[in-house]
Amino acid sequence: MNQSSCLQRVHCKRGHVVPRNTFQNWLSASNPQWKVFVDNLEKTGQKPRTNPDGDVELEGVSYADFVVPECPQCTLESQQSSFYKPEVIFFGESIPSRIKDLSLHDVEQSERVFVLGTTLATYSAFRLVKRALELRKPVMLLNVGPTRADGLPGVEKLEISSSLVLRDVVRAILGSRASQDSAIVHLLQSGIHQPPAEDHEIISRNT
Repeated sequence: MNQSSCLQRVHCKRGHVVPRNTFQNWLSASNPQWKVFVDNLEKTGQKPRTNPDGDVELEGVSYADFVVPECPQCTLESQQSSFYKPEVIFFGESIPSRIKDLSLHDVEQSERVFVLGTTLATYSAFRLVKRALELRKPVMLLNVGPTRADGLPGVEKLEISSSLVLRDVVRAILGSRASQDSAIVHLLQSGIHQPPAEDHEIISRNT
């Protein structure tokens, strides 16, 4: 169950959804100078660093002339909307009631709950664990580091990197395709899958 993330789609403030690739093409067409800039970065191998949250900070550029295209569907409806965001619930935002109700329903209908790779810091996620425990359903938590549910009666925890487990799950489900499909191979070999360093290790490296 994923309550909050889908980077493959974006929507305008009135809820019209488009594929991310389509929106990127709109941006390129509206900002040809930026497309040249990005293409040049890729050609020269000078790709900017992307933070875990997806933010990229570019130096020596101006955003004053950057154009965000109007939503075509809004235009057809005689409305204006040039505000877009990925279908991701950012920290501090509320989860739509539809998704919240569906998540609670799924927990109530399940035999057990497996929580993977989260600290449960946001109440929207912790609420589901609380509901499962209220219904006396077994809860297994897999995460490296402390979580909000640590020590709660009825919660078992495994201190294993979730990315390593997910890689094994993909290989088990896909079989030989996991090593033959280039896109899947790339996904299995990319990303950060090392547990975070202990504080003393960070200090020792910086001294």
